[in-house]
This record gives sequence, C-alpha cells and structure tokens, in this order.
Amino acid sequence: MINLVNFEKQIKQYSFENSPKVAVGVSGGPDSIALVYLTNKWILKKKGKLIALLIDHRLRDESYFECLKTQKFLKKIKINSLILRVPKKNISNKMMGQARKNRFEKLINYCKKNKIFYLFLGHHSNDNLETFLIRKIAGSNFEGLNSIQSSSIFKGIQIIRPLLKFSKKDIIKFNKKFSLSYIVDPSNTDEKYTRSIVRKYLNENNSYKKEVNKELNLIKKNYKDFNKIIFQILNLILIDIKQNSVQIDQKKFFSLNIEIKIKLTEIILKYVNKKNTYLRYSNVRKLINDLENTKKSSFRSQNAIITKNMPIISVVNSN
Repeated sequence: MINLVNFEKQIKQYSFENSPKVAVGVSGGPDSIALVYLTNKWILKKKGKLIALLIDHRLRDESYFECLKTQKFLKKIKINSLILRVPKKNISNKMMGQARKNRFEKLINYCKKNKIFYLFLGHHSNDNLETFLIRKIAGSNFEGLNSIQSSSIFKGIQIIRPLLKFSKKDIIKFNKKFSLSYIVDPSNTDEKYTRSIVRKYLNENNSYKKEVNKELNLIKKNYKDFNKIIFQILNLILIDIKQNSVQIDQKKFFSLNIEIKIKLTEIILKYVNKKNTYLRYSNVRKLINDLENTKKSSFRSQNAIITKNMPIISVVNSN
C-alpha cells in the first residue's frame, strides 16, 4: 500500500543532509505525479528544496502542451517546476529508446549544473517486471537481469527510485484518493513498442506474471552472493593489478564458463577504462571469442588495450 508512511520507509535507507535539494523527474503520468506529491510532503518535513523537472521530449506533437498542463497542476498544489525541452537536433527518429536517453541526459545535466545531488525517478514494480522480461528475452546476463535498481550513482548524481516496491495499481488508487491529476501517454499502449507488448502480455496473463515476479525476486535476493563469488574468481585468475593496468592468467581465464568470463571482462574493462559506462553484452562476448580463437595478439576496447601473450592477458589504459 502506498502512503506517506510507507514512502518515508523507502526513503529512510538513504542518507540525506539537513535541508537537501532534490529534483524529481516528472513525465506527467500517474507514477511521477504520485512521486512528486509524496516527495514534496517529505521535503517540507526536511526543510529542503524540491524542483519538478518536466521534459518536453518532442516524441509527439502534443508533448509540450502536456508539460504545460502538468506544470499548471503542480503550481496548483504548490510545487515548483521547470520545463526542459529536448533540442530538435536530438530527435533523429521517434523511438522510445531515444526519447528516454534524451530525457535522462536533460535531467542529469540540469542536476549537475545546479548542484543537485539527488534525482528521484518514478519507476515502480511493474516497470521492473517489464524490464526483467525484456532483458530475459534479449538473452541478458545475470547482472542485466537484476534489472532496475532502487539507487545508483551516475555522473556524481544519486538516482533514487522510491516507488520501486509499489505497483501501478496502488499508484493509481493513491492518485484517485488525493485527486491528483495526471496525463495518460498513448504510447504506453502502442504495440509498435516492445515494452507495450510485454506490458499487455503480463497484464493478460496473471499466473505468468507471478512466476516472472518470483524469478526476479530470486535474482535480486542472490545478486550480492553472485558478486562475492565473481570477485573470488577474479582473485584466482589475477596476476597483477595497478592503477591503470590488470594482468590475468590466460589459461585459467579461458577455462571458465562463458558467462563468468563475460562478467570478469566487464569488471576489468570498466576498471581500466576508468568509466562506469554500459558495455554491450554482445561486444564483450565477441571480444572474448576473438581473444580465444584468433591469432591477433592485440585488441582495443574504449581506452583499454588488451594484449594476449602467453601465459598472460594484459589490459592497459592507453591514455
């Protein structure tokens, strides 16, 4: 059940300074409206400041007018807001993935520029199930199947999703109870988008939805243990590690299960590249295949140079 008490229980797991500054990404939909309403109640108790950030993604012609409508409602309930417009040059196609990327970049850049450390987003439990199933269908690895995280750090901004334990049904009930006005995005049911198809299937197959939920919860429950095991294996194959380089035992590395090799490669590349960027699963798998099956001795991934020289694989930052 979603209410202020349960919302604050989710918030209490994070550390906030006195009078924190918080930004909330508001799409105008029921999830983000409930989130900004609850966050405003909480921030008043903390004597902090809140800014609701509305993004005109320009995916649909009416998106700007929806922002204006949402801004008018937020003003009515005394919440400060700002509309950020995605430049036309960033709209090369009208795809949901691009719109999400543009929206996220706008939110992060605003927070960085205005020295706001906390960004709240309105993802809920249904979003997590959909993400899990989409990634499972795409053949994602164990880390990808862990899906949406309740908290993460990106470019120095802490992203918090306080509604992740609550369902869409609970959020709709909450909005009706407090007469919170929201916009229904027609793209949410447009079956030209993968997520819409997955959402419809889960909604129409409740027994399967329960099974997917059990599977996701099992992965989340075991994720910490999985990481412990991964780092224990890393220690077994590690020969040397410095600030800008890693050396591993080639024979031991090649003897591992492919999924373990992929995960270890991701960890090493992120360390050497000095970046916390997403590494595409297929690219990492191809790199490993090339390491094992081609005569080439040198490879590159972002800032990293990978050299295969028996009995060692060296990964060095080229900068």
